[in-house]
Amino acid sequence: MPMIDNRMIWILLIALSLSFTNSLNAQDIILDNTSTKTLDLQFDHSGAWSRTAPSSINNLSDDLEKYLTSIQLATFLYLEYGIDHHTTNNKTSTPNKLDRFFRDKIRWGVEAKDDAESASDILLYGDIFLTMTILPFFSDNGYLAMLKTSLDVISLNGIITDLVKMSVKRQRPDSFFETRKDKDDSFRSFFSGHTSTTFAIGTSNAIMLSEIYPDKRIPIWIGNLSLAAATGYLRIAGDKHYMSDVICGGLVGYSIARMVHKRKEMKRVNIGLGTGADHLSLSLTLRL
Repeated sequence: MPMIDNRMIWILLIALSLSFTNSLNAQDIILDNTSTKTLDLQFDHSGAWSRTAPSSINNLSDDLEKYLTSIQLATFLYLEYGIDHHTTNNKTSTPNKLDRFFRDKIRWGVEAKDDAESASDILLYGDIFLTMTILPFFSDNGYLAMLKTSLDVISLNGIITDLVKMSVKRQRPDSFFETRKDKDDSFRSFFSGHTSTTFAIGTSNAIMLSEIYPDKRIPIWIGNLSLAAATGYLRIAGDKHYMSDVICGGLVGYSIARMVHKRKEMKRVNIGLGTGADHLSLSLTLRL
């Protein structure tokens, strides 16, 4: 059941502050690091292209876009912290043979598994902290744009991860094999949130840094994805996830980051269909 407490107030304050910031900077923040100049071309019934003045009509989608990050972040925080995830007694998540095999091979010892869990937390939250504070300074006056992109990736990945965890309710290996006492998150094993988040952040960071330093593209990608893979390995070593949880989490995180950046690229092109008094026209707007 949802809880109304200080956490919910904190979530609402974050959403309101981001919405206010987005509205103030709507004319100044350029999300795709391009200029705001547009080139409008119109194709009329005669079969000829003609250049037209930039459109002054504000689309509803453009208005919603200003608040998309705030909505996503608030939704993610609510799913993550605003809902009770009580432990259940429905212990039906029997691991398959492949997951058992990799658990036996990768899992650390009884005492060391806690160190692996702590190390995975350090990699996750360290990655988030560096992405939010240090990475944007590598851009050329694009701090806010990179920060907003990272928030888009993290929040969207968090929403999808939490919804799947809440729906599947897979029992964690440490709960199934009773190597730890049950906790509120004992039935949130599939898929690995640590892995999906680090892969989403790593992929997004690699895309942005590769654009800034194209000559260092290979080491940038290797470094970011290696960090994400190490996080997934530690989640298995810490007996918090199975191999299938980690593989699926990695694929989802990578795909979400790619999708967010692809969506940003698509904003540079806008195609519209219009009608005049005696003709039908097709317009093409390019952001230069």
